[in-house]
Order: sequence, then structure tokens, then C-alpha cells
Amino acid sequence: MESDTVIYGLLGRIHLLMRRVNNRITDVEYMRVNKDYAREIVRLAVDTGHAELTELATRLRAAMELEAPPAEGHVTNDRMARGLLDRLRASRPNATHPTERYVGSLR
Repeated sequence: MESDTVIYGLLGRIHLLMRRVNNRITDVEYMRVNKDYAREIVRLAVDTGHAELTELATRLRAAMELEAPPAEGHVTNDRMARGLLDRLRASRPNATHPTERYVGSLR
């Protein structure tokens, strides 16, 4: 694992390029502490096809030791199997009343 200075440097540069290339805002601090979020941002960065962003994402993957998620057979529950963005986008199907819909979920 690289030092925090190197990792924050990579995170800051990725944040800047994601804003310029994809018009996407990222949370640098959360990316540092949550490897699922960092993996998803790395995936999005590589998907842009931007050469510098792809290189930085590869360096970040090595610096933060963002190994690939476990294989399908090793997943212990459904929550671990789904990606971070899928969990955030998931709706609450049982909520019908407006107060139930917005409490504890993203708007």
C-alpha cells in the first residue's frame, strides 16, 4: 500500500479529470476510505477511454490494492454480490407513501 500522500495525489487528479471528461463529481475522502466506491470510480474512469484517466486509475488500483472482487462462488450474501452503485440505485418497492419513500433513501 502506497503512502497517503501518493494516494491522495492520485485521487485528486482522478477527481479533476472525471469532472472535466465525464462531468462527474467524486468524493475524494470517501474514495480513500471505501474500497467499493474506489473500485467503482476506477471502473468508470477506465470506461471513459481517456488515456491519462485510464493510467491514473490503473496506478490507483495498484496503490490502494483494489484487487478484483471475489469470484461468484465466494460471495457470502446478495449485498456483497451487488455493486455499490447498484445498491444506491435500488428502489424501495414497498414504500408508497411519500414519507416512506424518502426516509433513508436518495432522492
